[in-house]
Amino acid sequence: MNKLKIAAVMSVMMFIDTSQSLEDSVVVIVNDRVILQSELNEKMREIKADNLSRIQLAKLKNDVLDQLIEESLLDQASSRMGIRVSDIDLQNQLKAIASSQGLTVLQLKDVVENQNLSYTKYLDKLRRNIKRQEVFRTQFTNRAYVSEEEIISFLKNSQIPEVDGRMKIKEHIILNKSDKLNLSQAKIILEGLKVSDIEEQKKKYPAYEIQTTLLEDAQIYKLPDIYQNNLQMLDESRFSSVFKTGKGYTMLEVIDSNILVDEYKVSHILLTTNPMEGSEQIKEKLFQVKKNVMSGEDFSKYAGELSQDKASALKGGSLGWIRKELVVDNFRKVMLNTPVKGVSEPFKTRFGWHILYLENKRTKNVIDTIKRNQAIAILKDRKVAVAKKEWLAKLKEQAYIEYVR
Repeated sequence: MNKLKIAAVMSVMMFIDTSQSLEDSVVVIVNDRVILQSELNEKMREIKADNLSRIQLAKLKNDVLDQLIEESLLDQASSRMGIRVSDIDLQNQLKAIASSQGLTVLQLKDVVENQNLSYTKYLDKLRRNIKRQEVFRTQFTNRAYVSEEEIISFLKNSQIPEVDGRMKIKEHIILNKSDKLNLSQAKIILEGLKVSDIEEQKKKYPAYEIQTTLLEDAQIYKLPDIYQNNLQMLDESRFSSVFKTGKGYTMLEVIDSNILVDEYKVSHILLTTNPMEGSEQIKEKLFQVKKNVMSGEDFSKYAGELSQDKASALKGGSLGWIRKELVVDNFRKVMLNTPVKGVSEPFKTRFGWHILYLENKRTKNVIDTIKRNQAIAILKDRKVAVAKKEWLAKLKEQAYIEYVR
């Protein structure tokens, strides 16, 4: 045993009470910390390993001891890294655990104590678990890079569970009873349903049989491929383009869905107050810009010249396609109430004074995005699992571990 190992053993043994009971005797020394028989027994009780053979029990005991050693090494790593868990973090974790079981935090406390467990010990254990997870998060999760090639290969070759995308859809069809009807004519007839009801269209085009069917709770992945493809992108009123099927020319109208998001193509001008210009002067300047743009001048020209949001100013004020969830409250309210091709009134956010131009609006099916995110998560988890295993093995290799018999 080298000097370092002797020092580790001595530092531990100084704090061990040799008169302690068998239940609290030391079973493993891990660097300058110990694992007690009571900890091993508690872990074994948690597993509730009944009706095991002697060989199975011995293997389980070794596995549990390995787990306790890893936990001890993680606790030591969290101390070295200076990881702390605040009371707020602890409370948030308690709320999450309680909520997952349909309980309040107080009810969770009662459940713990009704099992003859110490709530204080429960909180200590929870705090340690949070620290261990933070060690892993710091070491691996934020560093696990997944390349575009890996994502494409995974989506192509692996089976991802189907996303439970559901839609309430109106299926508008001109039944295929005439060879004279072409796509251009079908578009005129079906797109008329965006502004008038089906009875009006039937009267207007009596030569064609127009039919509307409500699909109340359609599961996306069970729909025909041609339907899925045409539901990828919808117009601002949530209508698909017109396409041909075996039934006839078809247009889909989405009434409701859990996998559709609205996106807005927006440009803006941002101005902030300064010693020379207060709010009133800035509002007046923005009002003048709106007036000029509504008279036919180019919004992007003014954005490039005036906007103090330098990143978007370089692109004529363009923010690209954005979702309402990604902007601050007041910007969102104004954006939602501005018509396509319209310019808003001047409005204020915490960043300053704005006007915005809504170039376009669309509804997007996000199933492919959901699948892509699932693929990234799975690939990251795999990489993290391998890295964790290798890192823990290295920690064990570098640690002083002695089994006390």
